[in-house]
Amino acid sequence: MTVRIAIVFATSSGNTLETARMAAAGAAEAGAVTTLYCARDFSAEVLTRHDGILIGEPTWGQGDHHADFRPFDDSMAKLLVPAKRLRGKGAAAFAGCDRAYRNFGRAIELIEQRLAGCGADILQRGLMIELRHNPASREFTQQWGRDFVARLRGELAREAFEPRMGRAEVDQVMGISAAERENRELGGLR
Repeated sequence: MTVRIAIVFATSSGNTLETARMAAAGAAEAGAVTTLYCARDFSAEVLTRHDGILIGEPTWGQGDHHADFRPFDDSMAKLLVPAKRLRGKGAAAFAGCDRAYRNFGRAIELIEQRLAGCGADILQRGLMIELRHNPASREFTQQWGRDFVARLRGELAREAFEPRMGRAEVDQVMGISAAERENRELGGLR
């Protein structure tokens, strides 16, 4: 069964775009047809024509939507929420994050709330990438995309999406061990 997946993203420095591309590569490896859409100046109406939806943005400021993402979120609220027009569609979220901010990766929560409000089924935990991708996070992201397709087809069980990833789990995605994290936090003074 061929599935069509819309991957919508907002980005500032290209990191969230890279996440979108890596997830698309993984989904395509699993046999999905993927289309990437930049959230800026984009109508959420297009989402209704896909079987699955992946949406991502960087966590902005103290946990707000990215400026380029806000109009798309407003479009979802206006066009999709009232009639829950994404009912029956599988979805998941991804976000850039930085532990220097109090609301670490809050964009995941904002996107998932909106998707649920539109009637979408959140099929797996949101993916958080801290700062910049590395080989470990690229591999993880591609697998995340493959897993999404498998869940969309019913080949993998739906994964609880709450609670969202914590700092230690994001370190695992990034390939950072607990000892390495401790060393980084001590400023390399070991």
